[in-house]
Amino acid sequence: MQIDNFFKENHLPLTGKTLVVAVSGGPDSLALLDLLYQIKKRYHFKLISAHLDHQLRPDSLEEEKVISAYCVNKGIQSVNGIWPQNLHPATGIEAAARKYRYNFLVKVMQQHQGDYLLTAHHMDDLLENILLKFIRSGYPSEMNSLKPISKIQGMTLLRPLLSKKKEDLLLYDHKRQISYVIDKTNNEDDTLRNKLRHHVIPLLKKENKQVGRNALRFSQQVSLLTAIANNSFAQLKQPEPFLGIAYRLEISALEDLSNEEKTAFWQNFIWHKWHERVNKNLANFTLIAYQGFFYLFNKLPVLPITQKVNVGQKFSFNNRKFLLSLKSEESLKLIGQFFAENKKQINVGSIRPGTKLLLQNGNHARSKKKFAQSSIPNILRPYCLTIYAGDKVVFIERTYSNQMVSSNETNYFLYEDI
Repeated sequence: MQIDNFFKENHLPLTGKTLVVAVSGGPDSLALLDLLYQIKKRYHFKLISAHLDHQLRPDSLEEEKVISAYCVNKGIQSVNGIWPQNLHPATGIEAAARKYRYNFLVKVMQQHQGDYLLTAHHMDDLLENILLKFIRSGYPSEMNSLKPISKIQGMTLLRPLLSKKKEDLLLYDHKRQISYVIDKTNNEDDTLRNKLRHHVIPLLKKENKQVGRNALRFSQQVSLLTAIANNSFAQLKQPEPFLGIAYRLEISALEDLSNEEKTAFWQNFIWHKWHERVNKNLANFTLIAYQGFFYLFNKLPVLPITQKVNVGQKFSFNNRKFLLSLKSEESLKLIGQFFAENKKQINVGSIRPGTKLLLQNGNHARSKKKFAQSSIPNILRPYCLTIYAGDKVVFIERTYSNQMVSSNETNYFLYEDI
């Protein structure tokens, strides 16, 4: 069993690199560590074993002993960590353990300037993962979460054993006389993964011994199709931030897509912006089509309260930073400008219902008419930054600015500090 072919096929240089291996003490991760040790001298790379004791079993200390013994014998640097029991949640222990483990591994990578982080996921793990995702969601994009090469917090994560069977790794350990620890909780039927491992997958293998290969092929094809879809969506015009609480896109930008493709576009966008998988109804997200635009937002924040502002001092509105100035500020993003009496107190807040706005011809128009002309839906209107000079509205973000100029009025500039 060779492992350097994985690096050659994927054009991943080894010479002079630092490899951090996630080692649990089980047969799979120790096989991976040993496979890398066998080629370490040939490629002159640094090898580090990273082990986290989750403190979930009384015999977890035995794993660290086995790993330490192996590393001392081979002259491999080892880093050990502990997940304190007082940090264990009452529910969702498996997900919490996974999160803590990967955070630990990332820290080891950072501390030792690691180039690659490697885990020992194999073909049987891949098959289990596909079945789990199929049962829980059915989203193809989730079924290829175990990829040979991926990123975690900007670092390269490698899974070089996805083409290897569990039985092959056990045979390798036996031939190499590698000691390991068996996690006895894997023998229980208390999780869906274990039930699949003990009862469903053996039946599938009985029907077709190549079911693991089929799972690998399926994962590769899903990865390819997902990449094609992502690239296609990336060629389209992308939604732009709107008022700090939503995203806006011209409806015409998606006019060539079918309804199903439009839904997939928004699902893809939500995944990349919020890292959430959503169904065709977009879950907790709201998508509005209004006056030629799509508007997408999640939970809207509490309406901002009215506040006094002073010229030259920064202020916050909807978690955005603004500056009201009497001069041009080239380093800041100009939101708009307006005229107001220089002795009036300036306040900012939301538009008041029924407000009438002074037009350049001296007439007045209801604010809702100006909002409609600006293609801003009713639900988002209170989040448009509105500026008052005394009781008079002199500016509404993306909607209105006072252009009636008199001798006692000053030109104000509104900037966003980004």
